[in-house]
Amino acid sequence: MNSFKSGKFQRDSLGRSLRHLCPAEAIHGIEEIDLDDWYQRGKRLILLDVDNTVVPWKSEEIPETTLLWLARGRALGFQFCLISNTRHRARLAALAERMELRYMVGKFKPSREMFVAALHEFQVTPEQAVMVGDQLFTDVLGANRAGIEAVWVKPSARREFMGTRVNRMLERAVRGRLYHVLEQEDDDLPIVRHEGIFQSRLVRQIAKFMIVGGSSFVIDAGLHKYLMFGAPWRGDLLSQATGTWLVHLANGGAVVTAEAAHDVAFTFFKFFSSSLAILNSFVWNRQWTFGIRGRTERGEQLAKFIAVSVTGLVLNILISSAMNRMVSGSNERSWLVATIVATGIVAVWNFCGQRFYAFRRQGT
Repeated sequence: MNSFKSGKFQRDSLGRSLRHLCPAEAIHGIEEIDLDDWYQRGKRLILLDVDNTVVPWKSEEIPETTLLWLARGRALGFQFCLISNTRHRARLAALAERMELRYMVGKFKPSREMFVAALHEFQVTPEQAVMVGDQLFTDVLGANRAGIEAVWVKPSARREFMGTRVNRMLERAVRGRLYHVLEQEDDDLPIVRHEGIFQSRLVRQIAKFMIVGGSSFVIDAGLHKYLMFGAPWRGDLLSQATGTWLVHLANGGAVVTAEAAHDVAFTFFKFFSSSLAILNSFVWNRQWTFGIRGRTERGEQLAKFIAVSVTGLVLNILISSAMNRMVSGSNERSWLVATIVATGIVAVWNFCGQRFYAFRRQGT
């Protein structure tokens, strides 16, 4: 985040769609926080994100400057609490113990749950608390939803969780709008009012991609479900007949159980339904999402699109097939969970691949 800027934001100058994503202040590190000023303003509880706020991602080394800062805050009368989305609770507990801090677990940010729980635990009002974190769509949004003032801190390291990198793409889409209402010591520019995040080209592309993705999902999931659970064949389900035939084709003497036939047909029909969804995505994303028309470079773009999509298709098949076998319960429940999980993961891959590779404009 080389273009990170620090200062105070004039949140009231933003439209409602951006105000929940806007922090009160941006800083380069927690050591820059003016604890005396915060205490005079009535702040008594400081909520801290962990990864890339207090310590680098996955690190268990707590900087000495951070420990000194915490000690000074305690001396002034502050209470501290860790609010983290980490799934590694043992590491979170170990860090909290070393820093002599309490921590909250619950629904992940931007849910209000952990914030509200912290207010109750420390018996303070939202106005007496402040949240410090490095992500707009988790730390800042969650705090604002709970009525708590949020401070955005520059990430302390470049290494991050893959899901966080996706959030960074969204942050880049709105960061420029937020900086229009940022007051810097050397910034005499007037505050400019902007309404809505959809002025950003990236955000519009993501929205269009999601709409196209929705139509492709309907094609993929709808056709696949019909072939698996609705299509009849000689008094039986087509999926059972197809799965049995494929197993016998590979091993004529094999005894085929209903479950084995289901699993084989799942992967076979997934390839067919996903291929049609890929064709739908190419046509609409090329012309509508990324605004590319005409026949120029269409062949090259199609080749790149196919490379991205085939990789996504393989991921889809592998993830959904594995999940279908792992999830307990009825076949339809397993199918639903497998389809949703695989679709979400592959959607991120497809958008990045299409935007930055298949449909990348010359000179960008």
